[in-house]
Amino acid sequence: MKTIKILSLLSGFFLSGLVHADGVLTPGHGGRMVEVQGMRLELVTGADTIDLYVTGHDDKPVSVQGASAKVVLLANGKKEEVQLTGAGENRLTVAKGIAGGEKPAAVVTVQGLAKPISARFPAQP
Repeated sequence: MKTIKILSLLSGFFLSGLVHADGVLTPGHGGRMVEVQGMRLELVTGADTIDLYVTGHDDKPVSVQGASAKVVLLANGKKEEVQLTGAGENRLTVAKGIAGGEKPAAVVTVQGLAKPISARFPAQP
């Protein structure tokens, strides 16, 4: 009887850890994150560049060799489209900055991976 109770407690402990393992997305580069189609995308809008980091559901970098991304930025009623190209293991980038640290709403489409990915990022002050 004691063995069954101990096994029940242990299985409950391990299963609860699996359920909560990825509940919070923690950006590694100071950007905004979304998870879509088993991939995690982090959009970083800086003063000089716009970067997109791609990782798997397990937080391991996903190669973006041969991939590209289109980012549609929506701010102050204006729409602007930029193309990002590969710049490292899991980073796509463009030399275009966002003034004043603004984090506009964005729609991102990534092509050239195992499957195309589309994601939306809400605006943040």
